[in-house]
Amino acid sequence: MPRYGPGATTKRGYGAHHQALRRSLAPAVAAGGVKCARCGFRIAPGEDWDLGHDRNDRSRYLGPEHVGCNRDTNSKKPKRRQSRRW
Repeated sequence: MPRYGPGATTKRGYGAHHQALRRSLAPAVAAGGVKCARCGFRIAPGEDWDLGHDRNDRSRYLGPEHVGCNRDTNSKKPKRRQSRRW
């Protein structure tokens, strides 16, 4: 899937609906009245934030999230344990 070009943001799940929902939540987040949907801690006024998707169903939104919480979801997946080689 192309990263850029016509429709690229929509294909990645960040189309008009996503952008409108983010705009509607922005005033509350900017005022510091919103908790992160992943960690539960407050998003500070002026802090960068993302509108998080459900990891299993990208058509569902969890709500505002700290950038670090949102973008760190891949590292939260269970990792395969590897034994050491001697």
